[in-house]
Amino acid sequence: MKNLNTVKAISSVLLTAGILGFFYFSTKQMEGPNPDDFKVEITKIEKRDELLAIFGTVENLSDEDWQSVGIQVEFYDEAGQFLDETSGYGGNVPIVRSKSKENFKITEPTILTVIDDYETTKATVSNGYRR
Repeated sequence: MKNLNTVKAISSVLLTAGILGFFYFSTKQMEGPNPDDFKVEITKIEKRDELLAIFGTVENLSDEDWQSVGIQVEFYDEAGQFLDETSGYGGNVPIVRSKSKENFKITEPTILTVIDDYETTKATVSNGYRR
């Protein structure tokens, strides 16, 4: 009887530890990326018919692989005033491995953005998940 109680106690402890471990690692995986762990550069912006196409690169400076990395681009006028922003279609990069660089292209219907007279852009990583 004593051995049965010991087995039950150990099973209960292991089950509890497993559940807590699952929640801990699930939560860690779902934390969004730190934008400082990435370098995002815009290389070209073009208007194509009714679309705005934004091309660039995202570099993962961290020691972790990331997936579904979202890119957000903000537009500013020459006085530094915010005009508009987009993460557009295709604004997610499927996988950005640790210490690597990937290309991206974001497209947005021009009717949804107000950036005719922008002077500068700021691009950042807005979301993602650890692999």
